[in-house]
Amino acid sequence: MNSPWLIGLDAKPEARLTLVCFGSSGSGAIQFRAWNRQTPDWLRVAGVQLPGREARFREAPWHDLGALATAIADALGEQLTGPFACYGHSFGALLAFEVCRQLRRTGSALPQLLAVAGRWAPQLPHPYRKTYHLPDAEFIEVLAQYGGTDRRILADAELMRLFLPGIRADLELNTEYVYPPEPPLPLPLIALRGDADPVCSPPELAAWQAQTTAGFSLHTWQGGHFFEKAGQELVLGVVVEALGRGMVELASG
Repeated sequence: MNSPWLIGLDAKPEARLTLVCFGSSGSGAIQFRAWNRQTPDWLRVAGVQLPGREARFREAPWHDLGALATAIADALGEQLTGPFACYGHSFGALLAFEVCRQLRRTGSALPQLLAVAGRWAPQLPHPYRKTYHLPDAEFIEVLAQYGGTDRRILADAELMRLFLPGIRADLELNTEYVYPPEPPLPLPLIALRGDADPVCSPPELAAWQAQTTAGFSLHTWQGGHFFEKAGQELVLGVVVEALGRGMVELASG
């Protein structure tokens, strides 16, 4: 049975590994379908679809990060039959991290790799002003400053009426998050950012190293908070290279 939480598992039926992608605040999963055109045959890309987005737009967004991570972890356990990895951008990085920790708590299979982009390490306090509660006009201007949403969409009142609840809910979870101390994850971790990202500085990104007992690497490209929109091939290149090494190890193990 298909899960509403995962979009794209029907792509590349012969793929041996799935990259599960977690989008930024308010975004949906369809954006990741196109990534399959830029990945090798052994890798399928699937997106996590949260309530209140795209095909689930009639559902209310969730406001409990623990419950959200648990539901997604359960869906991964039910739907994935082979090795997988996780990639998350901004709020998606935090959610992917908490899903990995939930999988470990239940003794479920862990991903081969966790890649995070555009978010400070989870053990650090929230370093910026909170914006999710601002009036619509001010909130939309903040979104415009991040550069991830077309100005024409931001100016469309009807579209924003649909989008804003999900964006606000995700930003609330992101900014009100309180880190529960647990041991580092026993899996490789890749951290990525744009060099002009105003919400994730180099030290804040480098602090992710404390969350792994395995390999850790940092990657920076030209761009802002949503650098991966322009440098998608570069991001996928780093992730695919790391996963490709892992596939060789799995094949020889």
